[in-house]
Amino acid sequence: MKCFPELENESLSFKVDLNLLKEVADKTFPTRDSVLRQRKVQYLDSERQLTNLILRTKTPPGRKKETELILQQVDAKGVVTDIKLTKNQSQNPKQEVINNFLLNSTIKSDESLYNDTKLNNVSATYSRNFNEVQEYDLMDRLYQRSISCEKRSDLGIICTCSKK
Repeated sequence: MKCFPELENESLSFKVDLNLLKEVADKTFPTRDSVLRQRKVQYLDSERQLTNLILRTKTPPGRKKETELILQQVDAKGVVTDIKLTKNQSQNPKQEVINNFLLNSTIKSDESLYNDTKLNNVSATYSRNFNEVQEYDLMDRLYQRSISCEKRSDLGIICTCSKK
């Protein structure tokens, strides 16, 4: 926490908890705007076929945000094949379209990637699987410092700090 002394918290002094780190950072640096960049839901459909449902947010210059839906089948060897969708399904899909794909399915993972614009030239990106933060990056452009943390299955939580 030497890069961001403002985030000092007794609960984080011995072991980093990414959910707590995000919570402390959100209290210290209020979020002005949060944007979901991508959400990927991996599930077994009603026929027990592994499928990826991906929602991506795009903001073309001068236009409002657009959401793209991508559907992929994953075979037993891990080979991914895109499923052809209609324009109504793939561009700015309605909730009922998404619900129809997930009907009678078993969700295996639900990963979301966010960009947070905070006050005073601070920004954050983070990813979640269900409600658990997997990666957290906080950048302060004013003081040219950043902290980057990720949860690794083999090593635990690894954080790196850079400061100029």
